[in-house]
Amino acid sequence: MTERTDLLVVDRNGRVTVEGPALAARLGAVAGDYELAADIPGLLTFRNRGLAPDKRMRVLMGGEIVTRMTVMEILNIVAQANWRGDLYVLGDSVRVMSFDQGALKSARSNAPDDRLGEVMFRNGMLTRGQLDEVLADPAPSKRFGEVCVERGFLDAGQLFAQLQKQAESIFFESLLTDVGHYAFVLPPEGEGESRATTFHLPIHGLLMEGVQRVDEMALFRDKIPHDGLCPKPVADAKEAKLDDGARRVLAACDGARSIADLARVTGLGEFLTTKAVYHLLQSKQVTLRSAPVVRPEQIVALVSRSNEVMQDIFVAIATYGGLAQSRATVQAWIERSGYGRYFGGGIDDFGGLDTKTAVAAMQAVESAEPVEELHQALHELVAFALFSATTTLPRDQERMLARDVNARLKTLRVA
Repeated sequence: MTERTDLLVVDRNGRVTVEGPALAARLGAVAGDYELAADIPGLLTFRNRGLAPDKRMRVLMGGEIVTRMTVMEILNIVAQANWRGDLYVLGDSVRVMSFDQGALKSARSNAPDDRLGEVMFRNGMLTRGQLDEVLADPAPSKRFGEVCVERGFLDAGQLFAQLQKQAESIFFESLLTDVGHYAFVLPPEGEGESRATTFHLPIHGLLMEGVQRVDEMALFRDKIPHDGLCPKPVADAKEAKLDDGARRVLAACDGARSIADLARVTGLGEFLTTKAVYHLLQSKQVTLRSAPVVRPEQIVALVSRSNEVMQDIFVAIATYGGLAQSRATVQAWIERSGYGRYFGGGIDDFGGLDTKTAVAAMQAVESAEPVEELHQALHELVAFALFSATTTLPRDQERMLARDVNARLKTLRVA
């Protein structure tokens, strides 16, 4: 039986109980004495009576989000009335936007994609490695952006611009909420004035851009279902008139980068990159293909089979005392061959590759057919290792090893 984790029960005697730990935890965070402010049939509103009147939030509007137009209509009212206050948009996530003088002053969200680090990653300001490095920083008292500046990933001006982009992103995502609830509240006087970062982004301008994004993205999604697709330049395409964004995206297209990758590389963000790709499709400058899929278990299986063959070669070499020289020879070949990007840190003492390093390396490789290219690289690695053994092994041992290795290479296939 599924547990009801979001249910508050009022019985016929007026007693209130909470079913499930999820809601209990949420209500526990706002513990206090409450009075019933409104008991409209089907809707209860409570007000904390333990706060002084000048410390209470005042609810100016509240209700249910029934269509994608609901939030937009509320924002129009806020803009027209020039209201000061905070708009809570409660859907799958909680987004809160603060307004004053007809402008967005700040925004916050508990959605993972709205975090500053993810916004900076999508905009190409941080690599995934840099993002993980900052998140692992042992100084939790410092703000995320502060750590980024200290590490030299960007300067203060760039950080401010990214904070503004984060606020805009939260605003635009709020417009897409079509199911949930909202509340526009007037916070106590002075609350929010201590925020270190505020903006002045006119609501009307954001609404116009937001409406454009919603309408145009619906058009784009007919031809570009998601940002995981990879635009591939068309060979000998006829010259077309392109704007700056489309030219930047086209220059970065290689058939392996996804639209999400291109958004980071160009710094244009998802919407403008998708728009550019749409126009490139319209002008027949690119085609779309699915992104290459790298399954970790497939890489592990390939590398493990290769390691078994390499170990046989190196054990044979060790028998005749040429192990160190052969390892150095093979390692040098890897560095010159260009396959270092597939093999990560190189081979161990018996010719083996670390499977975890190989998986991580393959996931970072930009290639149309990464697994097939790894398969080719492993075959060439084994072939060179076998060749390097010829300077160490007696002729009869060399022939026996070659027969064994060539037989086992037949099992080194892409599953």
